Amino acid sequence: MKEYIHGAEPLFLHGDNSGCLLLHGGGGGTAWDLKEFAEVLHSRTGMTIWLPSLTGYGTKPEDLCGITLDDWLSDAHNGLDRLLETCERVYVVGHSMGGLLTLLLASQRDEVRGIVTWAAPIAVRSRLLPLLTIFNRIPLLRRAIPKKANRPTPEWLLKQGWIGYDWIPTSIGLAMHDGLRRLKRALDDITCPALIVQGSRDLDVSRDSAQRIHEALSSEVKEALIIQGAGHAMMNQDEYKNELFGSSITFIERIQQ
Repeated sequence: MKEYIHGAEPLFLHGDNSGCLLLHGGGGGTAWDLKEFAEVLHSRTGMTIWLPSLTGYGTKPEDLCGITLDDWLSDAHNGLDRLLETCERVYVVGHSMGGLLTLLLASQRDEVRGIVTWAAPIAVRSRLLPLLTIFNRIPLLRRAIPKKANRPTPEWLLKQGWIGYDWIPTSIGLAMHDGLRRLKRALDDITCPALIVQGSRDLDVSRDSAQRIHEALSSEVKEALIIQGAGHAMMNQDEYKNELFGSSITFIERIQQ
């Protein structure tokens, strides 16, 4: 039995025969980041909600060592399967790396009825990520790669009671790079309804991520939404989360009809 940090545990909310899988990000965050939305979505729609903790998260940073993209993608498939045991229709919402996983899942599973991504990357702004993959292939250079990447938490987020990691293994960058590589090939295979959301002040993903993802989807029903002023963790920003939550729920309700 995993020992989760208090507040970072997975969350299941029993509801009707429509289900929603929530996938949190892959930086320093945990399931905590999406719990408020889970509660709001459940209270407004009555849906069954499953918010798992991605492998390596919610316990201790050391548990992320050696984790690959396939570990997290397996979490996403297992989460979908869990909801399909009792739900006739399942939708998926994901933030950041969770958004990337949402897109990959939708490209592989026809059972996904619709998706919403928040700050999903098609590219990231970090210049170190391409170098990390190059260095990792060269034994002499590999030794120069730091084992840890610090993730300082903003004071405003700490005041909200945020729960997450203050560092992650740099090897997580390899999982991210693998995800971005796979995503570019997968977008054309996505046909379900999709809402792609990004903040105009997101400094983590490329400025055109939402636009490029939206354009590459094969979905007949697809929308891109840019929330002006919002950053990467917009679900935690008081001035933007109401628009984010409201737009996401409205979209899910509309495609259910």
